[in-house]
Parts: sequence; structure tokens; C-alpha cells
Amino acid sequence: MDPGDGATAMTADPARSLSEGTVAVIGGGIAGAAASAALRLRGLPVLWIAPPREDRPRAGESLAAAARPLLETLGAGRILDRPVHRRMETSFSNWGTRALLERSAMALPGGLGTAIDRNAFEKDLLGLALDSGATRLPTSVHTACRTDSGWWLRTIDGGTLTAGLLVDATGRSSLIGRRMTVMRRQDRMIAAVAFLRQRSSDIDPTRTTLIEAVPDGWWYASLLADGCLAVNHYTDPDLLPRGLGRDQEAWGRLIADTCYISKWIDTGGFEIAQAPDLASAGSTWLDRAAGPDWIAVGDAAAAFDPLSAHGMTTALWTAINAAEAVSRSLAGDTAALDAYADRVADGVARFRAEQTAIYRRERRFARHPFWTRRNTPAHHAQPEPIRSTEGRQTELTR
Repeated sequence: MDPGDGATAMTADPARSLSEGTVAVIGGGIAGAAASAALRLRGLPVLWIAPPREDRPRAGESLAAAARPLLETLGAGRILDRPVHRRMETSFSNWGTRALLERSAMALPGGLGTAIDRNAFEKDLLGLALDSGATRLPTSVHTACRTDSGWWLRTIDGGTLTAGLLVDATGRSSLIGRRMTVMRRQDRMIAAVAFLRQRSSDIDPTRTTLIEAVPDGWWYASLLADGCLAVNHYTDPDLLPRGLGRDQEAWGRLIADTCYISKWIDTGGFEIAQAPDLASAGSTWLDRAAGPDWIAVGDAAAAFDPLSAHGMTTALWTAINAAEAVSRSLAGDTAALDAYADRVADGVARFRAEQTAIYRRERRFARHPFWTRRNTPAHHAQPEPIRSTEGRQTELTR
């Protein structure tokens, strides 16, 4: 049970020292829960510091087929078989051509993946971590100071802790990682996210997923198991209508400018009832995803363009591999954390090459800013570091 929903959880006592070998995992979400569970599978004591979950709609509905074996590694393979999730049998794309192209799960090894209920998925992973024996501290870290003996942490409620090794699962803020190494940003892409309901249940909407390229970016829509249509628009901040997050009519006009997305909404009888939520969706990564006494997982290590559909899978993969690296490191393998950082860096390099190839396939809008920015030599060069003042401040001392 989520401590935020009434379960018992420990509190941070002043100057509390964790027992030797205890690993502190900072941050909630998929990466934090998976890392906590994976560490417990290796017999390590875990303190998981994460705020209570907010039960709200959130982006990230397509889970790649590669995630299933990772979940099985955690002993959680069956959670995707719950009726709240939908195994994807077909998908359609309008990319690089005027035609609408169809893909079938039967033609792909492992299939197309799963359209998940993100809230249910995260709640199941949280339960997995707690059932594994991880101790949950339902708060957030305010300050992290590096000392000669490890880390000194202060939580937002005033408690203090000391720990020898930290797992940074704080998402794009990368609370620890961006203070220990360079974080780079490929672009500033933003997502406008909405969940649409049908006006009437008389219409049986198509159970599929659709991607559509447009002059100012691209769209993604997927029918979830509960009949809700997830609709996401990806573009650059300067290309969005001003105040879109508060302007339902502007959101409706953007949707109307699409070809296939708007037709699906209209024929399925879906209602555009409110303005979208906005969220960062750009590609960022750490130069090194680990150091002698810390390791980053999920978006804190590398956050990829949603077009890759690997965000949640990467969270699982990094969590599992980080747990292995931590276990080996604590057992005396001095190269384990560096080896993990090398594997993450290799993954980033592969992602960037794949991202370049995919965006180059769309030539219809080559003169439009969104596409021009992604097909210039400057875009493919080593990105500039993100300034430390752009993220959450963390004190680090040696």
C-alpha cells in the first residue's frame, strides 16, 4: 500500500545513520520503485525516500515489448496481464508520407508492447517494492551534502540521514547526478497531454495507437483499456500557442489542424473538454551516470525523446542494472559502477543515432523550424551542458 494512502512508514529522525550496507534510493516513480525492488532481490537493505504518489493522469502510455522480460526479472511479469492494460495488436503512423501505414503485432518479435494505465502500473511497482522489504520514507530530499564518509541528507520535513551510497531516481531534475557530473540537453521539446472521454458509449472506438507528423512537430494518440483516448502533442516551446495550458479552444484548434488524429477523435465521439497539461519532453543525459558513491537511474540518468517509446523501459533497465552494479560494488568490485556508466553512455549514443535516422525520414516539412532544428549539424553535435541554476539546488561538499 502507498504510505501516502494511509500505510505506516518510518520518519526521518535527526542525525539518523543508516546501517552499514543500506542503500538510499531517492525519488519515486517507475525507476525508484524498480531500483528498490531490484536491490532487495539482491539482499541489500534499502531506504526508499519518495513523496506520496499523486493519483492523477500522466503521460507515458506505450510500454515497449522489451519491458516484459525486465518486469519478469523483478518478479512482476504478470502485472501487464491486468485488464487495466491493453496489449497492442496494431499501430498506425503517418510519417514521411501522406499515407497511413499499419503495423501488426504478429509481424514483430515480441509484439508492439502494451498500452498501459500509467497510474495502475506505478502503483503495482510501488507495491512490489514495499512487498520486497524496502523501507519507504514518504518525503523528499531537500539537501544532499557529500562528506568524507558518504552522504548527509536533509528532508523537506527537517529530518536528517546519513548514507554511504545513493541511487538518484529523481527524474529529470537529477538531484544528485547533475551536481556530480555534466548534464546535457539535446533539445527543449515539450509535450501537451490530454485524456479524452467519449460523449456517448454507443460508439466502439478503434483499439490502436497512432503517430502523425505535422509541420510544427508530431502527435501521438492511443486508446487505453478503459476507453479513454490519450492524446499527446510534441513540439518546441516557442511553437506552442501562448497560454495553451489554460486555453481549451486553442487546444481544439491545434487538434483540428491534424489529419488522422482529428478524424479519430471525431468518428470516435471523443470530447475535448479541457486544455492540456504541459510537460518537458526533451532529451537529456548525464555524461557519467555513476560515481564512487552514487548512481543515477531512469530519467535522472537519461531522458529520451518520447518518439523512441523507451522511456519507461529505460527506467526499468537502468534500475535493474544499477542494482547489480551497486551489489557488486559493495562486494568489492571497484569497476562495477564505472561499467554501468559506460553501458548507459553506449545506450545514449545508440539512441541519438536512431533519433537522427527517424527524424530524417520526415522530409515533407523540412523547411519548418521544428524539423529544421532536428536536421542540422549543430543538433547532432555534442550538446551544451545544462546550467546548474536551471535545476533544483543541491549542496555538495567534499
